Amino acid sequence: MVNCFSLNSIGPIVEKLSGPRRFLAIYFSSAITSSMMSYRFCHSPAVGASGAIFGLVGSFAVFVLRHRGLTGGGKQDLKYIGQVIALNMVLGLLSKGIDNWGHLGGLLGGMAMSWFLGPAWQYEFQTDDGRLVFADRAPVFYFIRRKRLR
Repeated sequence: MVNCFSLNSIGPIVEKLSGPRRFLAIYFSSAITSSMMSYRFCHSPAVGASGAIFGLVGSFAVFVLRHRGLTGGGKQDLKYIGQVIALNMVLGLLSKGIDNWGHLGGLLGGMAMSWFLGPAWQYEFQTDDGRLVFADRAPVFYFIRRKRLR
């Protein structure tokens, strides 16, 4: 039930910010890194949705950090994210059967994938009618363009 509530809370936000394709890439890569970390460091490895959900939280944190200028600094959001992560890690330490290694792996995987895939909005110019135009400058586009130029 907690995973359902958490996914329903953070999932739509991350999907709206990143788009459906990036959302799926972040979710599944977080699930994979969560399982890998659990398998490597935990005595009884686990597989589940919670690591992928932690990845979505990490993705949201990367978005807020990357777009501090657009979101008004994001201090309140980052403070809340930190509290959610800390609370869940403490609950994991106090409860049997919760795999904090998996949670940490998902968090790091989501952060890394979100940093690489973006979005990374940058201001480009203002149109004649006053609208601001932004371009997505995620690192993945650098590698795609570089490959096409060869």
